Amino acid sequence: MNWIWIAIRAAGLTGYLLLTISLLVGIYSHIPRKRGSFLTFHQIIGQVALLFIGIHAYLLIFDMYQPFSVSELLIPFTASYEPVLSGLGTISFYLLIIVVLTSDFMKKVGQSAWKKAHYLVFPLWFVSAIHGLFLGTDSASLWALALYGGSVLMVSMATIFLVWKKLSKKQKQSPVVT
Repeated sequence: MNWIWIAIRAAGLTGYLLLTISLLVGIYSHIPRKRGSFLTFHQIIGQVALLFIGIHAYLLIFDMYQPFSVSELLIPFTASYEPVLSGLGTISFYLLIIVVLTSDFMKKVGQSAWKKAHYLVFPLWFVSAIHGLFLGTDSASLWALALYGGSVLMVSMATIFLVWKKLSKKQKQSPVVT
């Protein structure tokens, strides 16, 4: 049994699941009276997701079937194996680094820059879902389809709720012209 291959898959799936949980908790924290400890949990889970995704990428160097070079991992779309899908994984990793670092240094970068950078979590999550769904070796399995389909459904519904909530809040705040 190829333990490196298993570890690569496990780290990638764990990173994706943690990223999904962090995103959902971040959206959930916008519900009034639900903030507090959810924000700390949200941050920690995001950082741990970054760690697992980093492990996933690092272990690809040692894969016996399709090893990646360091440059293939760091430079998007240069991989010899599935360059587009691999490049999407690299881009989502970089975006996650930006989101985590701006969150860790929010006071230094300012709330406005942090907020703009933080919204990168939506495209990075979507791109990582595409990366995992179409490049993952387990993607055709029923459990993997359920995992990706369920996460896409949950994040989509939560995002719609967040947008609806923000729009209804803006409508309540804007004066009615008669």
